[in-house]
Amino acid sequence: MSEIYSETVFLPFEISNKNNGQGRSWHGSAKDRKRFEFEIKSLGLVRTPYLFPVNVHVVRVLGKGQRFWDSSSVLRGNYKQLEDALVACGWFTDDSMTFIKRTSSDQDSTRREQGPAVELTITEAGAFQQEGGRK
Repeated sequence: MSEIYSETVFLPFEISNKNNGQGRSWHGSAKDRKRFEFEIKSLGLVRTPYLFPVNVHVVRVLGKGQRFWDSSSVLRGNYKQLEDALVACGWFTDDSMTFIKRTSSDQDSTRREQGPAVELTITEAGAFQQEGGRK
């Protein structure tokens, strides 16, 4: 039996939930993506894409004074712009389901001294079998 690949990466980035809507303009989204891309490059985290489909688990690490969001808000906000920046920096070939099979999220208030931040756990897609849903 082969070993399933998994890696956890801690990014000192604050994501926002865009609870007031992202609006009709793409300028804010493009600005967020460019900022994330700059920060990823500044941390020396440019790499080559995974050679296999992956699942991504996103953990929003709360900072001091931050509150939990609705559970759907972690992925609804500007995480998409962070994901696009990761694609631009070579982490994934593309953000389609061909390369990122599943994205899930959580929030963590137990590490406030490390937040606000984002923790990504990237796992080879074969490590998770979802029952039902779209195939």
